[in-house]
Amino acid sequence: MSKKEEENLTPSQTVTIQPFRQEIDRIVSTYIMVGAPRQLNLSDRDRKLVMHALSDTTHPSALRPAFKAADYTLRVQSHPNFIRWSTCNGCPPRISFARTLGWAGVLGAFLAAILATLSSASRGWRAFAAIGWVLGIQAVVASHRGMCICMYTFSRYRYHIRPWELFVDAEDAEGVAGASLEARKESFDSFGSSNSFEQAPWVVKYKERNLWRKIFDREAPIEEPILRAIHDTIFLQALVVGVLSGAALTVLFVLLPAGNFF
Repeated sequence: MSKKEEENLTPSQTVTIQPFRQEIDRIVSTYIMVGAPRQLNLSDRDRKLVMHALSDTTHPSALRPAFKAADYTLRVQSHPNFIRWSTCNGCPPRISFARTLGWAGVLGAFLAAILATLSSASRGWRAFAAIGWVLGIQAVVASHRGMCICMYTFSRYRYHIRPWELFVDAEDAEGVAGASLEARKESFDSFGSSNSFEQAPWVVKYKERNLWRKIFDREAPIEEPILRAIHDTIFLQALVVGVLSGAALTVLFVLLPAGNFF
């Protein structure tokens, strides 16, 4: 259509000239509408703004509120959460197990220090509680960063194999390797099904595993140098917190007068 013909169009006719309307409608039905299979986490205000703008035009600027919201979520929530998840060297049951052992060591050290303080034993015996405090606090601090101190200490630079990697047998590997290019493309189709994985076979199989197997699951070496350096940093930071906290508690209990109750 020439420029002169466009100038002769009425406003209502101009609105109907919307290139890529079909593609925009697919975007709306997949990402914008309430209940869409891949609905973006938009506020009600942003969703209304986008829907209203796209009802009149297909210009990319109409998607700006959705872009800003998605970009903010990726930068502030998704990416930091992914980094925290990727630095974990153990599965959630193993991390919880390590945290429990840490708290048990801290409480055991408190019990030993209290009993030594209430007894007529010399003050030096109270200092032995520092071992439980240092190791226990270190384990608790590291577990909150997603790291199991025991795994790092006894099998350094190793991690628990992820649940979806545990159940890939030879038959599955051959099926993936022999899949057609079209099938692979569909799995990454931007307008495909939702990103839900709750019905994946590995989810059901992993839930059936007993807690003991989850805690002491198979391990694999960490090959990424940066991830190894992150684990070293977490270990040292947790150790510093443990030593400082343990030293403070030890000094406190050593300075307390003896109870001489037994």
